[in-house]
Amino acid sequence: MRSVDVSNQAPGIRLVARLHIDLCRLASSICPPAAEPLIDTTADAS
Repeated sequence: MRSVDVSNQAPGIRLVARLHIDLCRLASSICPPAAEPLIDTTADAS
């Protein structure tokens, strides 16, 4: 049985994951949060 060494791929995977996290944090700090849906609570149900 042939073993496959994946240690050479690990640094690249970690780099991509770190970049993804950084971009998500950047996007969340730049973009405003989604607005809550407006619900009219003053209207009568009847």
